[in-house]
Amino acid sequence: MQQIKTLFLSILLLTTATTFAQSQELLDGLPTTKEEFIASEKKVLATIDWLENTSLNQDQEKRKLQNAMLVSWLTNSPTVTLEINADVLTFTKKNADLLIIFMGGWTRYSLQNGYSKDAVQGSIAGIKSAIKVYKTGLLKKDKEMQKMVDMDEKGELEAWVKTKLKK
Repeated sequence: MQQIKTLFLSILLLTTATTFAQSQELLDGLPTTKEEFIASEKKVLATIDWLENTSLNQDQEKRKLQNAMLVSWLTNSPTVTLEINADVLTFTKKNADLLIIFMGGWTRYSLQNGYSKDAVQGSIAGIKSAIKVYKTGLLKKDKEMQKMVDMDEKGELEAWVKTKLKK
């Protein structure tokens, strides 16, 4: 019985420590130099993952803060540049929360691909992040977003994005 209590306590402590460590890895301030921006990239990626994987109706104050931190980081970043195209972002009209998720997906793509500025691949990454969050079922049903889901499942998303970016 003592072994079970010890095992349970160990698991509980490990889970608590992991949760605490993860929250400590999120963005907590705005860098000012290029070197600080580069050094903060792990926190940016952790923030993006947290925003995608945490339920939209959970930790809403923390979500607001992390949304603001991510937008501030992107606005001032000397290394990451996003192209916001209204023809691609049709799915954000009913679910504005998906704009930040889109930006996060694009940012992750850019950081993981040598600061890529590829608008097609960045848009696809952003849309796929938005699809992931949309599929949780916590957002308003939306024909535009469902169109993205269907195109992604059929392998048609890249062709659609290329068409929209040529306009």
